[in-house]
Amino acid sequence: MGGVSVVVLMSVLPARATSWDAIDALRGRLSRAGVRVVQQDCSRRGLQGLYHPRSDTLVVCRSHQTPAQVWDTLAHEATHRMQQCAGGPITDQRHHRSMAAALVRNHPAEIRSMRAYPREQQLAELEARYTAKLPPQQVLQLFDRYCGSQVRV
Repeated sequence: MGGVSVVVLMSVLPARATSWDAIDALRGRLSRAGVRVVQQDCSRRGLQGLYHPRSDTLVVCRSHQTPAQVWDTLAHEATHRMQQCAGGPITDQRHHRSMAAALVRNHPAEIRSMRAYPREQQLAELEARYTAKLPPQQVLQLFDRYCGSQVRV
């Protein structure tokens, strides 16, 4: 885990626009891994997306207005799928403080909104929020690492 985790820690940058190509690439990987990716109207206030492990369905809410917003939600929810593939956390606990510090520094609203989650879900949310801020190529590599061998036909 060491090599990827170190690269991941060094790559948190302020959010920037992401292309539809990156979104399509991640959606394609999710689909090839058996995940049903759908877009729908979400009625719950503040909900941007969700991953439902039992049905292996990832929902992106239609409230997004830019590719960057779509990417952020898709990468966030794809991280929850990675956690499912890995059977738990996808990061080394030695990096959790650095990950949280990077979010506090670059995306403080992400940390604030995490507080609404029960304590036992906060690590999964930290990983998902952190991963969503990584460059697309790193997210794709992480997905391949954790879920790539589980491709279903």
